[in-house]
Amino acid sequence: METFSLGEGRVAFLPVVRGLVPEGERVRRAIEEVGPEAVALTVGREELETLRSYDGAEHPPTNWEEEVYVTGLGQWGPVKKPPPCFVEAVRVATEKGIALRALDFNDEDFTEEYVTRIGTMDLLVHTRLEKKVLKHRWQATTPEEFVVEFDGLVNDPESYAGLEAARERHIAKRIAKLAAKHPSLLAVVEYERAAGVWKQIADYRPRY
Repeated sequence: METFSLGEGRVAFLPVVRGLVPEGERVRRAIEEVGPEAVALTVGREELETLRSYDGAEHPPTNWEEEVYVTGLGQWGPVKKPPPCFVEAVRVATEKGIALRALDFNDEDFTEEYVTRIGTMDLLVHTRLEKKVLKHRWQATTPEEFVVEFDGLVNDPESYAGLEAARERHIAKRIAKLAAKHPSLLAVVEYERAAGVWKQIADYRPRY
C-alpha cells in the first residue's frame, strides 16, 4: 500500500487481487489502519449498489474467461465471486459509517467507450482467444503475476487493451476528484489496472 498527498487530500493506494479470498482480510486491515473518510473501489456505480445489497451467496463463473481465471488463480488459495476484496470493503465501510465511492465507468459510459473502440474485426479475433488461452502455459509464480499475465492474454487485440487503458485514465481521474472532496481516501484498485492507474495519477500529483 502506497500513501501520498493529492491536492488537499491524502490517498492510500491499495492494489488487490480480485477473487482471492485472503484479499478480503487485507482490505479490512487497510481500512482499520488508514481510517479513511471514504473508500473507493474499481467498480462502477451499478456494481457498487449490487455489492451493498449482496446476500453472501457465491456466484459461479459465467463464461470461459472467468473459468480460466478461477482455475488459474486457485493455485494460490480459494477464489470467490463477487471478489472478497470488494465485498469486505463494502461490509467494513458500511459498519464504520465510511463513505463508499465507485472509481470505474458506470454502465452507460462503459458501453459508449466499448462501442467506440471495439469494431467487428476486433470481436471476431477476440472470439478465437479461448483455444489460445486454454493452451497457454502459465509463467506466473505469484497471484499478482498471474492476474497481469491473464489480463495480457484476454485483452487482445490491441483495441481491448486500449479500452482498459481508458478505464485506467478514468479511475485515476476519479481518485483525483475524490481526493479533493475527502481529506483521507483509501483507493482499492484491482492489481492488473494498478500500474496503469499509478502512472496516470502522476499527472495529478504536484511536481517539485
